[in-house]
Amino acid sequence: MIDSTQLLRRPPIRTGRFRASVRRPFIPVVVLALSAVLVAAPGDARSQERGADQVTITGRVVDVVTGDPIVGVQVFVRGSGAGPAGELRVETDAEGQFQLSGIRLGEYRLELAHQDYNPAVGEFTVMRPGSFVTSMKPVAQGSDELMTGIIGLVTDRNTGSLLSGVHVTMGGGRQGVLSDLRGEFVLDRLIGGQHVVEFSMIGYTPRADTIRVVPGRVTTVDVSLSVDPVQLDPIEVSVERREIILQRRGFYHRQKTGFGKFIDREEIEMRGPSEMTDLFSGMAGVDLYSDPLNQLEKWVVLRSGRHMTLQPRTLASDDPGPGAPTDIYERCFPRVYIDGIIAHRGGDEPARLDTFVDPGVVAGVEVYASVSGLPPEYQGHGTFCGTILIWTRR
Repeated sequence: MIDSTQLLRRPPIRTGRFRASVRRPFIPVVVLALSAVLVAAPGDARSQERGADQVTITGRVVDVVTGDPIVGVQVFVRGSGAGPAGELRVETDAEGQFQLSGIRLGEYRLELAHQDYNPAVGEFTVMRPGSFVTSMKPVAQGSDELMTGIIGLVTDRNTGSLLSGVHVTMGGGRQGVLSDLRGEFVLDRLIGGQHVVEFSMIGYTPRADTIRVVPGRVTTVDVSLSVDPVQLDPIEVSVERREIILQRRGFYHRQKTGFGKFIDREEIEMRGPSEMTDLFSGMAGVDLYSDPLNQLEKWVVLRSGRHMTLQPRTLASDDPGPGAPTDIYERCFPRVYIDGIIAHRGGDEPARLDTFVDPGVVAGVEVYASVSGLPPEYQGHGTFCGTILIWTRR
């Protein structure tokens, strides 16, 4: 066996800055992985003795949380032996791999950059051909707003009925919840990676499943339990983005019931509205009208208020307006709630949404054209022309 000290010398590790602060130096990972690979596969010792002037190094970059390969990492290698210009630039492929060909033996500075990860900077020494694996830490974008966790539904394998009171635990029972009357459970504030989740209930065979959690995303699972110790079907898993504030407000549960229309933060970011009323453009059952006195201002009218007039409004007698005093609105406007508080009573007065709501601070919107499907806590006088619930990112 070749002594690893002959193959790789570990210089003092130095971290620095590359387009952003480096929170965790990666170079110890590089050193250990490279050393281990070379010792496990020593190759031809005679080629080492000849001291080839140029060698090929293969690297692989993975996510430090999930272990998945990272595609599109910009790899910069700088040093006197890194090509004619003293610098090599490559990019990782679909397997997270890259290759440094024709690099001379010596000391180099290695920099890794990717828009979704914290940059990594360090130094290493090449003493022979080989390969290594290193990792990058994802940037925690929106970590205070996006939910990281597991949401699931537990049913009886034979009957398909919802199971309430199921113990859903992690970490050997140190963390857990019970499924509710709808058979649903929520495990939030988790870290990304693999988690072993156990399901148990009196009268049913317990089961344990390994579930992968992605940072800033919610993993949704469907789990079935059986009375008999039979081979259970694998759980069904899907991954989605969820805002913490919307989860707490019951937004996703109401969305699942199928009543109303819903716009979440992901759709808002995709559409990029400049005004709040732009979010309602093209939505079925929703009309936008321009204010007859200010064409730049728009009103939102739902299906139930299109042809309803509660109290005709007229211009002041001394205001000539567009002609003789006339009915302005001739429509019924929806009630508007912001974070559960009435912001506009609805009825004969339009809500000036573009005036007091910035779409940049909105986490989600719910639209109910009538009282059908409207949550009971928001029902009452003034909602017969529809209701709009706006949730902010506060």
